[in-house]
Amino acid sequence: MASLRILHLLFLLALYILSAVAQPPSSSPPPPPQSLVNAVETLANSGFTSMSLTLQINALTLPFPSATTTALTIFSPPDAAFSSSGQPSLPLLLLHLSPLSLSPASLLSFPFSSTIPSLSPSKHLIVTFNQAGKITINNVAVSEIPIFDDGFVIVYAIDNFFDLNFALTDSTNSYPKFPVQCLKLESISHFKEASGVLKSRGHAIMAAFLDLQLLGFLNHQQFTENAMKWTVFAPLDEDLLQYSENFPEYFSVFMRHMVPCKVDWGDLDEMENDTAVSNNVKGFTLKITKDEDGESVMVNGVEITFANMYDSEWLVVHGIRGVIPLPQSFEEDY
Repeated sequence: MASLRILHLLFLLALYILSAVAQPPSSSPPPPPQSLVNAVETLANSGFTSMSLTLQINALTLPFPSATTTALTIFSPPDAAFSSSGQPSLPLLLLHLSPLSLSPASLLSFPFSSTIPSLSPSKHLIVTFNQAGKITINNVAVSEIPIFDDGFVIVYAIDNFFDLNFALTDSTNSYPKFPVQCLKLESISHFKEASGVLKSRGHAIMAAFLDLQLLGFLNHQQFTENAMKWTVFAPLDEDLLQYSENFPEYFSVFMRHMVPCKVDWGDLDEMENDTAVSNNVKGFTLKITKDEDGESVMVNGVEITFANMYDSEWLVVHGIRGVIPLPQSFEEDY
């Protein structure tokens, strides 16, 4: 009986040994890449002890894209942020790690509202300011120079923890406010009505000049406060086509057909022959002349054919038969 009991024990021992040999050894996670080890040591030596310890504790469980990954950017809050906020949760920690090697030049290449991937599966980082070499992410300032950079792992200091629930809204804009208040422009020009009349009468080119005037896009109050009164002498399109391929002449052509005051048909009719009217172009004068019967009124020899084509409180447009020419002596100096 004793021999049978010994044989039974030897059999059980053999089964245990065989089962132990057959069972694969438990696999331990691979050590973190050397670049990450070096970065953690640099953080500790640079005064970012809390982030260094946090990464040491979690290094083997971080969800890197692959076991051999070496591309990583770490955004490290200061120790003071850990003291006030406590140890970050794993999702919050992962938000501070991006699976990209983001050099300073790479960071500065991101425009406002760009997204940067993080190791958090459902969260990303958002560029909220990038100007003059300074950048903020999720409205937290990022250091201009990395704490650590070996070309694979890059570490930046940040002022505080990123907000895990940060979202960019219409009111989120970290750009500095320019001290000068810009004028608000409207989408429809105040010249639109006059422009429409000109287009319907064969003066589309002159209408286009009016459409380009930024003054016309001021809001009503600003326009009313800054509005001048104008007179426009508008040639037909067929008369202006000769200038269509001479872009440098556009300014001269347009300006010599504009007068910075309102002169309607009643004013023209009452003017004496050879009355001079001021003009925008320096050294250039518009002269109103009439024929002997007083039936035809001309501006610098060009007949006014459609007086008061458009008339408002601040603008009057007269159609003319041709382009107001520049005197030869004026052309040489212009």
